Amino acid sequence: MAMNSILFPTDFSEAAENAQTVALSLARQLGARLHFLHSLNTVQQYVDMSLTSTGDPTMPGMEPELVIKAMNEQRLNAESALKKLVVEANEDSIEAEFHIVNENLEVAINKVVDDLSVGLIVMGTRGASGFREAFIGSNAQRVVRKCSVPVLTVNRACKEFNVNKVVYASDYLENEINDQIPRVAAFANSFKAQLHLIYINTMAYFEESSDTLKRIEKIKEQYEIEDAEVFIYNDYDIDDGILHYSDMVNADLIAIVTHGFSGLKKIVSDNVAESVVNHSSIPVLTLHIH
Repeated sequence: MAMNSILFPTDFSEAAENAQTVALSLARQLGARLHFLHSLNTVQQYVDMSLTSTGDPTMPGMEPELVIKAMNEQRLNAESALKKLVVEANEDSIEAEFHIVNENLEVAINKVVDDLSVGLIVMGTRGASGFREAFIGSNAQRVVRKCSVPVLTVNRACKEFNVNKVVYASDYLENEINDQIPRVAAFANSFKAQLHLIYINTMAYFEESSDTLKRIEKIKEQYEIEDAEVFIYNDYDIDDGILHYSDMVNADLIAIVTHGFSGLKKIVSDNVAESVVNHSSIPVLTLHIH
């Protein structure tokens, strides 16, 4: 998992500030270049201004000159805030630059990822109130589902992002998901962190522990994953089990794979991932397959 370039979208909110600390810490520890991204989303702003003044998005609303003036002021304010972030990063020996885009954030993120060969996105959420209320708005959910690079979500502030223990949760049944395990292992190795491969055994998806252990050990051998421990944890729900186990072992990060909504099994899997992101008190690394 190459992470020479990290993208950090921000709207300067408290949730963004929580993730900013992690983005800076990651960039410093990995020697990565940090890209700050802010979206003005000018089209939506115009609609919002029209609604405010007329109540009808199809009506002109505010005079175009006033709209342009307001947007220019917002751009100047954003530039000022982003320049301060770059200076702060530079003072911490981190190479950084900023980008301001007019498109909505989902489109902008994917374009910047391609243009700058971004290897990781760090973004903030507002926690257990729901991922659909993530700081970057309704687009956040689609970004996490569809983005081609891993996304690290953060919903609580921390002074320093230290990774000593990583928990990876899966049922280890799908080859396309198992193919992601080496990427998780590489991330853990970047920090010399201990990797836990866990299976959550529930009443709804119960299976003999011996069968589970054999399957995971076979996968470890197949992908040459040496420095990882295997654990089976019993719980009523998969998502709760992931959180409870991570809390029990004082994990620093949870890793999970999603593959967008396609088929009932995948919908269930992705719902688990979103629930973990919603309620986890520690950062969650979401990897994607398409």
